[in-house]
Amino acid sequence: MSEKQSILIIDDTPIILRTLSDMLKQDYNVSFAKSGEQGLEIAKTNMPDFILLDVVMPGMSGFDTLRVLKSDGITKHIPVALITGSDSEADEERGYELGAVDYIKKPFVVNVVKHRVWFNMKFISMKRALERNEIFDY
Repeated sequence: MSEKQSILIIDDTPIILRTLSDMLKQDYNVSFAKSGEQGLEIAKTNMPDFILLDVVMPGMSGFDTLRVLKSDGITKHIPVALITGSDSEADEERGYELGAVDYIKKPFVVNVVKHRVWFNMKFISMKRALERNEIFDY
């Protein structure tokens, strides 16, 4: 059996961190950060397979954090999904322009979040297998 893929959740709200962690910890190794700055440090140190990043945080916003992640040679390849309570299409467009691979809106629908994370993780696995010229089962 292969090792679980890893997810870093960056959010300043403890209940969101707990909710997402509880939702995903059975299938993935989950770590979390309570700020953009802390998230950047953990991303560089742990090199997660995927990041769930809150857009609205005090200090460094999710957009600012994403910009730094994508401009750093060490972390730029890590796929990032933004999470937000905003319905702003401009914010969603901005997130994609900055390099996000997905945009998940609050309040969360558990099965939708699980599926979107699963889909992104499957895509990551297939991309890595192709890069290694391996045949994969999906």
